[in-house]
Amino acid sequence: MKSSKKSKQNDPLIITIGGLDGQRLKSHLNRVTTTKYTWLTFIPINFYEQFRRAVYFYFLLITIVSFFVNDTISPLTSLLPLLFVMIVTALKEGLEDYARSKSDKIVNTTKVTVIRDGKEQRINSEFIVPGDLVVVTSAGDVPCDLVLLQSSGPDNKCFITTANLDGETNLKTVFGPPSSELAKDGMGRIVCERPTPDLYSFNGRLELTSESSALPLTIENVLLRGVRIKGNDRVVGCAIYTGMSTKLQLNSRYTGNKSASSEKYINKFIIALIVGMVVVVLILYLIERQRDANVLPTIPYFGAQPNYNAVLQIFEDFLAFLILFNYMVPISMYMNIELYRVFGAYFMQSDLCLYDEETDQPCMVNASNLNEDLGQINILFSDKTGTLTKNEMNFLKCYVGDRSYQLQATHLFCPATNEQYDLETLGANAIDFFEALTLCHSVEVLESNGNGEKSSTEMQTECTSLLAKDIVERYQASSPDEKALLEGCANLGLIFDGCINNTIHLRRILAAQEDNVQELQFERLHVLEFSSERKRMSIIVRDEMGQIWLYSKGAESIIFPRCNKSSLLEQIDAEITEYAKEGLRTLAVARRTLTENEFSTFMKQFKDASIQLNNRNELIAKCYETVEIGLDLLGATALEDALQDNVAETLVALQTAGLKIWVLTGDKVETAFNIGLACKHIPPGAEIHFIINVTEPLELLGRLQEIEKSMETISSGKPYALVIDGVTVAALLTHTPNEFSQLALKCRAVLCCRLSSLQKSEIVTLIKRQKKHITAAIGDGANDVSMIQEAHIGIGIVGREGRQAARCADYAIAKFDMLMRLLLVHGHYNSERLSFLVLFYCYKNIVITGCMALYQVYDLYSATSVYNELYLWLFDIIYISFSFTYLAISDKHYSEETLLSFPELYKRLAHNKQTSWWIFLTWILNGAAHMLIIFYFAYAVLYDNNVVFEVGQTAGFQTFGTMIITVLVIVGNLKLCLVAHYMSYLNFGIILASIAAFMLSTYLYNLDTSTSLYNVFNMFLSSLPMWLYIIICTMTCLLPDFIMKIVKDMFSEPPPKVKPELTECWKSKKLDA
Repeated sequence: MKSSKKSKQNDPLIITIGGLDGQRLKSHLNRVTTTKYTWLTFIPINFYEQFRRAVYFYFLLITIVSFFVNDTISPLTSLLPLLFVMIVTALKEGLEDYARSKSDKIVNTTKVTVIRDGKEQRINSEFIVPGDLVVVTSAGDVPCDLVLLQSSGPDNKCFITTANLDGETNLKTVFGPPSSELAKDGMGRIVCERPTPDLYSFNGRLELTSESSALPLTIENVLLRGVRIKGNDRVVGCAIYTGMSTKLQLNSRYTGNKSASSEKYINKFIIALIVGMVVVVLILYLIERQRDANVLPTIPYFGAQPNYNAVLQIFEDFLAFLILFNYMVPISMYMNIELYRVFGAYFMQSDLCLYDEETDQPCMVNASNLNEDLGQINILFSDKTGTLTKNEMNFLKCYVGDRSYQLQATHLFCPATNEQYDLETLGANAIDFFEALTLCHSVEVLESNGNGEKSSTEMQTECTSLLAKDIVERYQASSPDEKALLEGCANLGLIFDGCINNTIHLRRILAAQEDNVQELQFERLHVLEFSSERKRMSIIVRDEMGQIWLYSKGAESIIFPRCNKSSLLEQIDAEITEYAKEGLRTLAVARRTLTENEFSTFMKQFKDASIQLNNRNELIAKCYETVEIGLDLLGATALEDALQDNVAETLVALQTAGLKIWVLTGDKVETAFNIGLACKHIPPGAEIHFIINVTEPLELLGRLQEIEKSMETISSGKPYALVIDGVTVAALLTHTPNEFSQLALKCRAVLCCRLSSLQKSEIVTLIKRQKKHITAAIGDGANDVSMIQEAHIGIGIVGREGRQAARCADYAIAKFDMLMRLLLVHGHYNSERLSFLVLFYCYKNIVITGCMALYQVYDLYSATSVYNELYLWLFDIIYISFSFTYLAISDKHYSEETLLSFPELYKRLAHNKQTSWWIFLTWILNGAAHMLIIFYFAYAVLYDNNVVFEVGQTAGFQTFGTMIITVLVIVGNLKLCLVAHYMSYLNFGIILASIAAFMLSTYLYNLDTSTSLYNVFNMFLSSLPMWLYIIICTMTCLLPDFIMKIVKDMFSEPPPKVKPELTECWKSKKLDA
């Protein structure tokens, strides 16, 4: 059974174009459902998910048991807090799900045009099924995944934007199959792979009834749901994936949840409280048993005694105490933590210093449960291109014809001869080199806004720079490198005019000739696509003489091994190294000729590989290898990628904060190394160690030991930096991963070059395994996604390479320098605030539960609560929760300016130092002291003479409990004034309002004649001894805390003074937090 199910999943989809009645099934509809619940399933599913939390399930069991065991404690004492927390959580999730439901309805009822039975029909989007012919017009969104069959644009292609899919705003091209009159019923069928979430891959074939051979289909033939048609196009496509099977929806599904490091200490503290509770319960139970065995037999008028050794009686007695002290486990803390995280995310999203006005991009928070870990990061992994640099390329230099040239406007300057050259004055090698650059690319040209093309006379009168500017503005490139190269060529007078009907049109501006424009045409035969694995792209063209050429460009480490040996290769290799030392990005360019027979053989192999549904990419890659050999090297290019603003200052600040920064890049070692020096990733004066091109295990181990020994013997205090290339990284990860990680973690800066995206994620995984560090990864491109998702915290930059990294990240910012504020300010605040929230919860629960434990000594261990049920119901909800939760949300130990000026303050929170066992024990002991003072002061007031009311009445049991809870509420709220670092009028107002809420609720409740608290609070408030007790007991509790605070402030370091130069953002923009 399992094997048949597995084979069915591997079977390809077969879709009849035009659709059949059998395909129009409900399961195949284009209905999108992003909700988790329905009206019927909301309560059972939501409550089931909540009860999966151990604390919630524990309270549920306690509530159920309380109905049968302890008569002195109402089950509502456990039930009401549990229901309150669960209802709030359910309402939050329910409202979010209802909003998703309304959004789904809008999407599903959008009107679309389909062709059925040869006629166009307008239907709701949700009723599209696989096989339907869907019509999409200009500026329209594609409703499902379609294979493009027909377009009104030239060459049966259309332009699209994928901003809704991956955030990229540049235009992309989708091609229809090379056949006419495709969009009609019964024309054939599409055979393709089953839906996958990969946005950049698609394998299928089009089997036409009119043709014997199949046409290959790739991602270039597919319009994905969410893309938008641009231009004056009307396209027709066949629906293949619909509804929840579209690639967009598959990418929107849950992919895993990261948990914060705070979960560890929260669980640790709760376990400690539970263990403490069980110990107290066990002690009280044993004392009760001893009393029952020795005391009760001496009192015969109590009647016959039950069998206390019966298992059921033992179990019941033990559970009675357990129910009494279940308040020690803070269930409502989880709700308060979620509330704190929501506000923390809001503060980040509203921070004007994290808002980029140029792109209208605020900070995005996709995982608020990780807010506090922003203040715990030890290792930062960063991409280089687009992250540390702007990814704005400028064609700066090239090497061709045995010389290096600098591009200066419309001329080439040769430093060796100190002369300027026009392109036409250089030799044939230079012409071939620049022709290769204008042919080997994937750039598209948008149509001009003018009224048709200019006449040849007009073109002759225009200068080269104006011609270049006009065409360059209409270039649409997926890579900034390609656009920069074409812009440089256009400025030199070799202009790419576009590709129409697979004919590439070039123009050469010949200033020395009267007829100064030469038109060149090349037939584009095939494009060998670029990929991160191939690190190169190639194109096969036929020139006007009928000669077939293959042009290739890519990383020199990939191109050089495919070139014929020559002296030029060594010269260019040396020059590329010099370019890299200047921090420039380099490419090597080569070409070769192909015979008709070689080309025909290649195309046959390619066609056979391209129609395969399994292992298609591997087969195509092997096919490409057969022609990308025997190349003649033409030259090399060097492009400048400027550093991001304030990169050096940001990296220095983060290193001062204690972060070790790893830059993982695909660039050449020399390029990345020099940029690392320029941006101060590698600290000035650092001792730098290189491990380059080392692959043998023994040699690797020896080199690692040599470097480690060098670090141990040299005690100069210098920081260490490690530089490694991709080949070495692969060997290190395979043979000596532990030794590599131990050595690298001793370095302040690590630079890994020539890495693939997989290697980036493998390095992050290696460091995560140490379990001693909190890692963060930041990047801007699709190749950084695996690294971002693997790290404990992923941070995406909304960059020129698109939004895919930002979409997959936990947090997203517009610029790299915003990272400093995100970590040093928001990370610090969130980490410190959560620790206070958790510790204060433990403190207050010790006080309220401890008083109940002490009371058992004086009530014959009867498991009776000292508090009225009202107090237990409202204590965690109203009396104290609002005041300290608001303080936890808004408290600031240091100002934003101070945290930015002194990054070393970040170290004080590293490894959750603020929640160590010693600090936890301090809070617990403080709570125990307050518990003893509050209880025994109340006991002392009533011990000798309990006539404390003005009419001569004695205080009863309810009065004793009211005395304790009154001081407890006042002390708990006023203690916030002593532990707070930042108090506002609103803080004071909430504290006073919490105390007033206790007074008011108790007063109103004591007016009810049916309650045991009837008229108790009235007499309490009218008694002078009660007021004296409140004042004296409160002062006794808080006075030692106040003295300790004074002593601590006297001997602690004064707050550091702020550096004014780092507060410009604060002065110019107002922080909404």
